[in-house]
Amino acid sequence: MGKRLFLPLMLAAFIVSCAPALRVHYFPGARLYPPTSPQAVDLLRHEPRRPHDAFALIRYDPPRSLSRSEAEWKLRRKGAAIGADALVIQVDTVFRERVWVGPYRPYRGRRVHRTVTRERIIEAVAIHYR
Repeated sequence: MGKRLFLPLMLAAFIVSCAPALRVHYFPGARLYPPTSPQAVDLLRHEPRRPHDAFALIRYDPPRSLSRSEAEWKLRRKGAAIGADALVIQVDTVFRERVWVGPYRPYRGRRVHRTVTRERIIEAVAIHYR
């Protein structure tokens, strides 16, 4: 009986461990945009003054061996794939920089990520200029 359960349990553990490090959550009712060029996607620390639409949240759990430029490039590539013109970084526990926290959450609340955490995440809101 134990040998029969070993293979399915190992397979399930393998599938769970392969969860993507980059996840995209679209806001309810958000439009879909055509892909853009990764070089054209801006990484912002503040909300832009230009009129724009926020349409998705990108959450990235980078590996510890990744440098800052590599992490930013992966964010830009994912933002370009979903059609973002810019990414506004909301939470950054990897590089611990000061970030702007805006009302982009679906519940329109503000969240400040001030606690010291072991979780290494970067959350960015994808925006498209009007």
